[in-house]
Order: sequence, then structure tokens, then C-alpha cells
Amino acid sequence: MATKKKGLDLQWKILIGIVGGISLGIGINVGMGAGIDSGPLYAMKIFFQYGGDIFIRLLRMLIVPLVFASIYMAVANLGDVRTLGKIGGKTIAYYMLTTALAVLAGLIVVNIINPGIGIDKEALAALNITTEVPAKVSAQGVGERSAFIIIVDTFVNMIPKNAAGAFATGNILQIIFFTIFLAVMSSTVGRDSVALTNVINSIDRIMQKGIMAIMVIAPYAIFMLVTAIFMDLGFAALQALGKYAATVLLGLFLHGFVTLPILVIVFGRYNPIKLFKALAPAIMTAWSTASSAATLPMTMSNLEKRAGVEGRIGNFVLPLGATINMDGTALYESVAVIFIAQLLGVDLTMGMQIVIFITASLAAVGAAAIPGAGLVTMGIVLTAAGLPLDGIGLILAIDRILDQFRTAINVWGDATAAVVVGRAENAIHDVVEDTQV
Repeated sequence: MATKKKGLDLQWKILIGIVGGISLGIGINVGMGAGIDSGPLYAMKIFFQYGGDIFIRLLRMLIVPLVFASIYMAVANLGDVRTLGKIGGKTIAYYMLTTALAVLAGLIVVNIINPGIGIDKEALAALNITTEVPAKVSAQGVGERSAFIIIVDTFVNMIPKNAAGAFATGNILQIIFFTIFLAVMSSTVGRDSVALTNVINSIDRIMQKGIMAIMVIAPYAIFMLVTAIFMDLGFAALQALGKYAATVLLGLFLHGFVTLPILVIVFGRYNPIKLFKALAPAIMTAWSTASSAATLPMTMSNLEKRAGVEGRIGNFVLPLGATINMDGTALYESVAVIFIAQLLGVDLTMGMQIVIFITASLAAVGAAAIPGAGLVTMGIVLTAAGLPLDGIGLILAIDRILDQFRTAINVWGDATAAVVVGRAENAIHDVVEDTQV
């Protein structure tokens, strides 16, 4: 009897799409220059941008029902409130630890390399950089309110004034809070909540099927998305800000491939290479979309089906991590703020760098899981350090590409947390078959 030939795994298809997109995008950019604003190539770029946007929208379509259903079922399967508190405590403690370690790595790397000293100001000026404060930063009142107030507001606003409003606006942190509250209350009424639990369990399983259906187009959509990004990426920006970009990438590399694997080995007793391979589709999707929220459905599926972490752990840890655990963002902000200070000729004392360490660690909690959200929290850190918000304009030229890398580290950090907590709760099992999603 002939056996069915197995095709490429999803991560390899996505990798091919990424490499192909980078090659095509850079090739067009180099051949035509940055001014692709008309003609067939412009039409192709717009078509590819819409193709990538459709993919991201399909993933985002699942986020709210998936987070609601998966968090509810995870809490329902934990058994009692004490177990929830224990797992929640371990999760938050791990997230606080890794965020602090990420910021520390960023501060060490930026102080060794000093990317803002000796930079070519003429090359920087040639980029026609704007010093206007980005609208998304000013809209949050950054610069008008103290960093302390903004951070406290983030935690207070976890509690929704209107649960329906939280679902309608897609406020994940508020949805998580309400869902945990609902699940805990459901457990106290016993059999009266069985019908509701069965319905939510059905929603959870339907959403999982939805993820598998959407992943069929992932490699092709990611190819289009990456091509459009690199068609716009000018090399002038990379040349002028190359030292800064290299500093950020080095910090992210050290945290992602040294610090986090050590934690996985020591506390998770799990092979980090095996874990990275299992999460490869999600990490590459995170890099492509620059959105840990959009990647969340795939991350949850990869962790359970490919890494063997039980859903009751991953379905609780990952949505929470996609909202409050931003290792890559926190590291990036610590590097960026000191780079801006060096570029402006401001000498930061050790005391000010400690303020940056504390503020960046806390502000990362408030970073929404969407592209570019780090700019808002960076404004908070700049304000705390006494630096002008206009400094954000100095790094906007290459923020998008760095956003992709820090998002990938954010997702990788969430996965390591699930493994560490899963091991502590004896909730990791061997994967019988390496599945596609």
C-alpha cells in the first residue's frame, strides 16, 4: 500500500515565504529606489499590503472569542480559586523577572556600544526626519501626565466599566479580567453553570478549527506582507541608524537566545531548541505581522499541539503574556531612550538610568499587543527620564523593522513562561505526532 508523501511543515513554508518576500522586496527597492509611488510596482505593493492585511484581519477576528473561551475553560479546568491564584502568581512573577532581565540586557549593551555617540549627523539629516510627536503618543497624554500616573491608570483600567464595551473594542486586558471573574463565579454556582460551560467549550473548539483553516494561507499571506514591507524599507535609514539597530538586535539576541533558554533549561527542564522548533510558525508569524495579539491564536495552538503544554496552562498564560509581557519592547525602549539621549548630547547619570530601568519594566506592561505600541510606552520612559518626546522622531525611520524583531521576542518569551509554569504544574506531556499547526 502506497504511503502518502508528507509535505513541508508549516514553519518551513512560512520561512520560504519570508525569505522570498525579503528578497523580492529588497530587490525592487534597490532597483527602483524608495519612491515607488506609481505604476505597476506600486499597484503590486498595494495588492500585497491588502493581502497581508486580510490575513492579519482573519487572525484578529478570532482573538476576542478565542481569548474569552480559552481563558474561561482554562480557569474552569483548574478546579478551584487557590490553584488559579498559584498559577497566576507564578506567571506574573516569571513575567516580571524576564522583563527586568530584558531591560537590564538592553542597558548593558547600549552603554557598551554607545550607538548615539559619533553618529553621522549629515546622513541622519538626509532622512528628512520629523521631530513631531506621533499622534498615537500625544493621544495618550504622554508628556502631560507623569509616568507614574499613566502606569497606575493602566492597572486600574484592567477592570472594565462595561464588559460589553471591552469585547466591542477588543481590550484584551479587560476581557481577561472579566473572563476570569466570570469563570470563578461560575465555579461557585456548581451545576447551574454547566450549560454555559458547555457552550463556551464549543466556542473554544470552533476557534481552534478556525486557526487551522486560516493557517493554510499563512505562507502566501506572509510572503505578500513581507514583500510590501521591504519594498518601502530604504537603505538610507539603515545606513544612518545602523549602529543603533545593531545594538537593539544584539540585545534582543542575547535575551532571546541566552537568557530565556537558560530559564527554560533550569526552571522548565525543557530543551529550548525543541521548544523553538515547536513555536517556529508562531514566532515567524509574529516577526512578519509585528503583532503578538494577531499571533496569539497560532501561539496557543503551537504550544499545545507541538510543544506538549496542556491547554489549561497555555490558554491562561499566553493571553496574559500577550498583554502584559513585552520583553522585546522593554529592551528596545531602554536602548532607544539612551540612544536618543546620546544623540541629543544629554549625559544620563546612573540614577537616571535606574529610573529608565524601573519605568521601562513597568511601562512595557501597558504596551498594547499591536504594531508600533512601543512608541507610546517609549514616550512614558522619555518623560520619566526628562527627555523631549520629539526624540521619538529620530528613530521612526526604522521602527517598523525593529518592531518585527521585538515582537518575535515577545512571543518567544510568552512561550517560555508557559513551559516554566507548565513544568511547575506537571502539565507538560510528550507530543506523539508533530502536527502542522
